[in-house]
Amino acid sequence: MHLGKIEEDKIKEIEIMEKIKEKSIDLLLGIISKEDFEMILYEKVKSEDLIKNKLLFDLVNINYRNDNFKVYLLELIQENFPEETIIILKIHHYSTLIKDEDNYDKIYKNFYQIYKLIDFDKDYQLLWDFYEIQTRLDLVGINYEKEENVISSLKTLCNRVCIEFKSLKELKDKINFLVDGLKEEEKVVLVQENQVKTKIINSKKWYQFWK
Repeated sequence: MHLGKIEEDKIKEIEIMEKIKEKSIDLLLGIISKEDFEMILYEKVKSEDLIKNKLLFDLVNINYRNDNFKVYLLELIQENFPEETIIILKIHHYSTLIKDEDNYDKIYKNFYQIYKLIDFDKDYQLLWDFYEIQTRLDLVGINYEKEENVISSLKTLCNRVCIEFKSLKELKDKINFLVDGLKEEEKVVLVQENQVKTKIINSKKWYQFWK
């Protein structure tokens, strides 16, 4: 079926706004600079009626020179994007703080911010990957795991997460990574050679057993 010009323009408009949404996520992930994002916005403004496009209007009205611009951008994202987007941004933020940190107190503080994102009613495998880290930390107290090995695995996981989120170009791919988690062969990297060999319980099945 041949689309009329109005329909074609509408489809093009949706595609452009989706691109802007993607770029706003890239800005918060540190993939593009705020200057590059502003250029993308202002190019769009040239051909768009801001009164009719509230999201674009709100994006343009953020002062990206303000140190708190990320707070305002996050508010818009929370209102206009899938709920998984905020989870992705939080995982990335705290993973960034963990991956190169050596202070255990700071590592634990940021790790538990990720741990708090776990929703037992949502099947986000990436968060279950972090849950398995907590399972191993529980074994440290009874000397079945060495703390330094678990922390090393956590930092490796966080580094991998940061790389993956930045390499995936589209939001839907980032959401798929949140849902699917690490591949099995990638999880092997998290196990150190000198680590005590323990069989980690399948966390989801364990939870479902007691649910």
